[in-house]
Amino acid sequence: MKSKSLWKDTIREIWRTKTRFLSIFAIILLGVAFFAGLSATGPVMINTAGEYYSDQNLSDLHVFSTMGLEDEDIELLSSLEQTVLDYTYSMDVVFQETGLSSKVMGLPDQDLGINQLVIVEGRLPEEPDEIALDNVMDYTSEYQIGDTVQIEEGTPDEFEDSFSQTAFEVVGFVNHPQFIENGDRGNTQVGTGSLAGFSVVLEEAFDMAVYTDAYLSFDNARDYDVYSPEYEGVIEEKTAEVEAVLADRPAERYEELYEEIEDEINEGYDEIEEARQELADAETELEEARIEIDEGMEEYEAGLAELQQEEADAQSEIDSQRNQLLAAQSELEDTRNQLEAAQVDDPSTLAEIDSQEQQIQQGLTELEQAETELTNSIQEAEGELEAARLELEEAESEYDEGLAEFEEERETADEEIEEALVDLEEAEEALADLEEPEYFVQDRSDLQGYSEFEENAERISSIAQIFPVFFFLLAALISLTTMTRMVDEGRNQMGTLKALGYGNFAIATKYFVYAFIATVTGGTIGLFLGYWLFPNVIIDAYSSLYNLPPAQTGFYWSYAVISIFGALLATGLSTVVSVRLSLRSNSADLLRPKAPKKGKRIFLEYLPFVWNRFTFTQKVASRNLFRYKRRMLMTLFGVAGGTALLLTGYGLSDSIADIGDIQFGEINLYQAIVSENTDASDAQIDEYNETLESIDGYEGDLSVIQENATAERGESSQEVNLFIPSEPDQLSNFIVLRDREDESRNLELPNEGAVITDKLADLLDSDVGDTIVVEPTDSASFEVEITDIAEQYVQHYIYLSPEAYAGLVDDENDFNTRLLRYDTEQVEDDQLGQALTSEDAVQGVAFAGSIQETFQDSMDSLDVVTLVLIVSAASLAFVVLYNLTNINVSERIRELSTIKVLGFYDNEVTLYVYRENFVLTVLGILIGFVLGVIMHRFVLQTAEIDIMRFSRQISMTSYLYSFLLMFFFSSLVMVVMHFKLKRIDMVEALKTQD
Repeated sequence: MKSKSLWKDTIREIWRTKTRFLSIFAIILLGVAFFAGLSATGPVMINTAGEYYSDQNLSDLHVFSTMGLEDEDIELLSSLEQTVLDYTYSMDVVFQETGLSSKVMGLPDQDLGINQLVIVEGRLPEEPDEIALDNVMDYTSEYQIGDTVQIEEGTPDEFEDSFSQTAFEVVGFVNHPQFIENGDRGNTQVGTGSLAGFSVVLEEAFDMAVYTDAYLSFDNARDYDVYSPEYEGVIEEKTAEVEAVLADRPAERYEELYEEIEDEINEGYDEIEEARQELADAETELEEARIEIDEGMEEYEAGLAELQQEEADAQSEIDSQRNQLLAAQSELEDTRNQLEAAQVDDPSTLAEIDSQEQQIQQGLTELEQAETELTNSIQEAEGELEAARLELEEAESEYDEGLAEFEEERETADEEIEEALVDLEEAEEALADLEEPEYFVQDRSDLQGYSEFEENAERISSIAQIFPVFFFLLAALISLTTMTRMVDEGRNQMGTLKALGYGNFAIATKYFVYAFIATVTGGTIGLFLGYWLFPNVIIDAYSSLYNLPPAQTGFYWSYAVISIFGALLATGLSTVVSVRLSLRSNSADLLRPKAPKKGKRIFLEYLPFVWNRFTFTQKVASRNLFRYKRRMLMTLFGVAGGTALLLTGYGLSDSIADIGDIQFGEINLYQAIVSENTDASDAQIDEYNETLESIDGYEGDLSVIQENATAERGESSQEVNLFIPSEPDQLSNFIVLRDREDESRNLELPNEGAVITDKLADLLDSDVGDTIVVEPTDSASFEVEITDIAEQYVQHYIYLSPEAYAGLVDDENDFNTRLLRYDTEQVEDDQLGQALTSEDAVQGVAFAGSIQETFQDSMDSLDVVTLVLIVSAASLAFVVLYNLTNINVSERIRELSTIKVLGFYDNEVTLYVYRENFVLTVLGILIGFVLGVIMHRFVLQTAEIDIMRFSRQISMTSYLYSFLLMFFFSSLVMVVMHFKLKRIDMVEALKTQD
C-alpha cells in the first residue's frame, strides 16, 4: 500500500512540477539528440555510401595499361580466385553539337553485375547506335532523350577509328557508382581538358584491337564494411596479387611490340627498295623505248634517203635512155629527111629506118612503162615509209606520255619514299626509345570523390568527438543542478514521508524515479530524433556534391547506451547523493526549513568610495551575487558554456569560409596548372610556347618540377608534393610563400635547405632547423633541413630551389609542370583548355577556378554542419538560461514575495532579478568567449584531416552574434519570468515557512 501511495505521489509530483520536469526532459532530449545524432552522422554517411557501393556492386580494382589489355592479360586476371572480372572499352571524345567532352564507356555486363548503373531517366542502350548519358547538368541541359549525339575522336593515334559509328541516339540518363561526386569528372586530353561527364554504349559500338579497362570485384572483400581497415587490408592483398600475375607482362609485351615494330621497319625498307627497283625498271624500259624509237627514226630516214636516191637514179637512167632514144629518133628523122631530100627511094633503107623508128618507139613505150612502174614502186615505198613514220610518231607520243607520267610518278614516289624514310627513321627512334608498357592497378581510393566522401565523414566524426561531448556535459550539469534544487525543495515532503514510516530507500526511489522518467523519456525521444534528424540534414547538405541515395539511418546502441547512461548518471547520481545527504537528518529537522546562509560582507563593502555610491537595489544585487555562490557559478558556467558553443559554431563557419579565399586568392595566384609531356620534341615545345604567347591576356608562366614524395621524421610520415620552380625569384608571382606567424613576411627559397608547409610541420612535429627525410617516388631518398615554414591550407608541399634540388638528388627530373597566369576577363578557361590539350607537349590542364569551386562546394556543405551546431547550441543555451533562471526564481520565492509586499511594482521585481542575471550573463559571455576560443582551437585540431588546415581566426561578427544571441535569450527568458513573477502568490509563499 505504501508503495502504491508513493508511486501516486511521484506522479503528482511530476504533474505539480511539470515545468521543471519538462525542462529536464528538454535538456536531456537536446543533449542526447545532439550527442547521439551528430556522433552517428559519420557512421551513417559511411553506411549510406557502403550500401550504395554494395547495391551497385562497385568494382574493387580497376586495371589498365598504357597499351591497352590483350587477351593474355584478361586470361591472367581471370585466373585469380574469388574474383569477378568484367572487361570493356572506353574512349575520351568530344560531342560535336556542344563541344562537351565525355568518357564513352562500354556498358557493364549485366550478368556479372559489376558497376551497375542507376537509371535516372529513360533506359540503357540496347542497340549499337544508342547511348546513355551521365546525369549531370552539362548534359541534361543540352540533350533530351531522342536527341542524336555526334562524336569526334580526339585521342592518340593508336586509337583512331575506335568506333563502328559516330552518331548515337540518346536513350537515357544514368548515374555510375564510379562517379559518386557531382560535377567533377576529372581531366582529359580532349576538348577543354576537363571531362563534362561519362556516357555508355554497347561494346559492339567500339572497334578496338585491345580492351582498355578491366574491373575486378572480390568475394571476400564483401565480408567487410567499406572504408574499414579490414576492407583496405583485403584490397592491399588483392592488389599485390594482381600486380604479381601481371608482373611479367610489361617485358613480354615490350618484346612482342619491339619485334613487331622492328619487322614493320624492315618491311618498310624492303618496300622502299622494291619501289626504287620498280622506278629503275620503269626508267630502263623508257630508255630502251627511246633507243628503239631513235633507231627506227634512223632506219626511216635512211630508207627515205635510199628511196629518194633510187628514184633519182632510176629516173636518171630512164631520162638517159629516153634521151638516147629521142636522139636516135632524131637521127633517124634526119636520115629520113636527107633521103627524102636526096630523093633516094631505097625500100630496104626506108624499111630499116621504119624498123628502127618502131624499135625506138617501142623503147619509148617501154621507158614510159618503166617510169610508171617506177612511180608506182616509189609511191608504194613512200607509203610504207610514211606508215613507219606514223608508227614512230605514235611511239614518240607514247614515249613522251610515258616519260611525263614516269616523271610525275617518280616525283610522287620520291616524296613518298622520303616520307617513308622519315617515318622509318622516326619509327627507329621510337623503337630506340620504346619502353615497357606500364600497368596501373587502381583501387576505389583513386575514384573521383570516393576518398573525399570518407574525409567529409571523418570531419563530421571528428567534430562529434568533442563538440557534442561538451554540449552533453553542459546539459547533464544543468540537469544535475535542477535535480539538486528539486531535492532541496522537497525536504518538507521527505520529512513527512519519513515521519509516516517510509524508509530512506523508498523516499530516495521517488526522486530517482522522477529523474529516471524525465531522463529516459527525454533521452529516448532524443535518440530517435537525433538518429533521424542530424544524419538526414547533414547528408542532405552533401547531396549537391555526391550521387548517393538518402541517408541510411539506423540505431546505434553504443551511442544510445553512452548517452542514456551518461544522462542517468548525471541526474540519477546527483539525485541519490542529494537525497542521501538530506535523509541523514531526522524527520523534525527535515520538516523545518533550512536555516538561511549567514550574511557576509562582500569585497565591495570594504571600498566605501564605491559601495556608498550604490543604490539600494544595486547593493542588494551585489550581495545576492556573492551570497549564492553556487547559483552564481552555475549561471556563469551555463551562460559561458552556451556562449562557448555558439562561438565555436560561428568560429568553425569562419574557419571554413576563410580557407578557400586565402588559399586560392592570397597564396595561389596562378590561374591554371599544366601537366607537360617530358618526351615532347623541341618542335612540339616551340609550338606549345607559341600557342601560349598568342593568347590575349596571357601574363606569363613558370616551369616547375612537381613530383610525389613521402616526408618522414621519426615515426611520422606524410605524403607530400615536391615543388622545384625553375626561377625562384619569379615564384612570388605565382605562389606566395609567407610566414604562418607573420603574414607580412614573404619567404625565399634558399640555396640549401627547404621550405615546408605549416600543417606538414605540425604533423611531423618539426620546426625550423630540424631535418626531415624525403623519399621521392622516382628517385632515391635524401635528408633536408627545414629553413622556413610557409602558410598553406590544402595539401602538403616541400619547396626547393633548383640549386638545393641539384645538391640533394643524383638524377634530376625534367620540368614537368607549368603554372600559368592570365587575365580571366580576357581568357575563358574552356577555350584555353581546348587550345592547350590539342598540343602534343601537353598532357593535361587543371584550372585554379575549377579547383577552388570544387573545394568551396565541399566546404559549403560542411558549413551546413556548422549551422546545425549553431542552431543546436542556441537551443541548448535558451533551455539552460531558462532552467537556471527558473531555479533562481524558485529558490528566492520568499525574498521576491517580501519585496512585492514592501511595495515593489512588477517591473521593479523583474528588474530586481534581471540585474543579477544581466551581470552574470555579461560575465558568462566574456568567460564564454575565452572558453569558445579554446574550444574552437581544440575542435579544429580534432576535426582537421591530415591534408587540410583550417583558419584559426574568428571574425568579430561571430563574437557579436554570440553576444547578441545570448543576450537575446537572457532577455527572452526574463520576459517569460516576468509573467511568472506577476503571478506569485505572496501569502502562500510567505506562510510556507510557518
